[in-house]
Amino acid sequence: MRIVHVYKDFDPPVHGGMERHIALMCRFQRQWAEVEALVCSRTWRTRITERDGTRVTEVGEWGRFQSAPASPLFPWHMRRARADVLVVHVPNPTAEIGYLIAGPPGRLVVRYHSDVVRQAAAMKVYGPIQAAFLRKAALIIPTSRPYVETSPMLQAVMRPLSEEQKARMIRVVPLGILTEEFERPDTAHVAELRKRYGGGYVLFTGRHRYYKGLEYLVRAARAIRAPVVIAGDGPERPSLEALARDAGGNVHFPGSLSQDDLVDHLHGCEVFAFPSVERSEAFGMSILEAHACGKPVVATRLGTGVEFANLDGETGLNVPPRDPDALAAAINRLLGDAGMRDTMGGRARERVKREFHAERAARDEFRLYEEVLEQRT
Repeated sequence: MRIVHVYKDFDPPVHGGMERHIALMCRFQRQWAEVEALVCSRTWRTRITERDGTRVTEVGEWGRFQSAPASPLFPWHMRRARADVLVVHVPNPTAEIGYLIAGPPGRLVVRYHSDVVRQAAAMKVYGPIQAAFLRKAALIIPTSRPYVETSPMLQAVMRPLSEEQKARMIRVVPLGILTEEFERPDTAHVAELRKRYGGGYVLFTGRHRYYKGLEYLVRAARAIRAPVVIAGDGPERPSLEALARDAGGNVHFPGSLSQDDLVDHLHGCEVFAFPSVERSEAFGMSILEAHACGKPVVATRLGTGVEFANLDGETGLNVPPRDPDALAAAINRLLGDAGMRDTMGGRARERVKREFHAERAARDEFRLYEEVLEQRT
């Protein structure tokens, strides 16, 4: 079987959640098939590289519009890939339009990561294109059942289908992480971090993007009975730092973290905060990373996979979005009860090991690819 994963970027060099997921799927699925990736190069040149053992074709582009690459040769490369199974990770206008233009051979599998939320004006044009693309799929794989039930796009695509067709076309496979990467912190560095920040702290890690809701965590910080550490970087960081200066509260911005620093920061915190505010947050990989370190999470109720990743009352607490008072109250509840933190954190660690390892996700997806090929014959 020849599998080609299609997106706009790969990890490395781009260290986002979707890029990391694709890299892990390629890594593990190479055990069972021939696997490659097809992405854009962020330059005008097309090149073939190898990333962690995976052959990656990086197609030249003219630039990006609302984060979507303009790559005239991408449709040709999709067809030239000659995949038995073409796995297109969406949202991905470049590949979706490219597929409709090129009609490449092989079975189309769509890994549906999230709806398009912010670009409402663009959706008037892009929405019908994406719907037409999704209807070409032999299989659509969302990351959680709650997202299927609340996604306007998926519901529209499913509406004309019979129950039997829906069950065959929509198959949920959660995302996964390498849980073993989070098991061995540098205990001396963890102690140094707690000293640096002034004791046990509340942590967020990730890109500083509009949908992460970090302004509400900054506003909650004055009422939170512990230092708040907002790690990572992104376009919202300058405004967040300014807000933190104005709003008060003990807030730290250490910047982007290496993998080792990430693990140590997670082990050093008491509670992990995940205050996202938009459906763009479809799952929450950093929730799984915190759980792998045995930390309870306070997340928001978005009607997405976030509530599936963080089970309210089991592995953490979920609160309404855009509510700094509720966010602070839930965090303080955990800060004030070490027994609750330990119990929830222990449940979280066991659940993520059992249900959310990347190799399990890769295997489950691969079995679905096999089913799709069998249906063709």
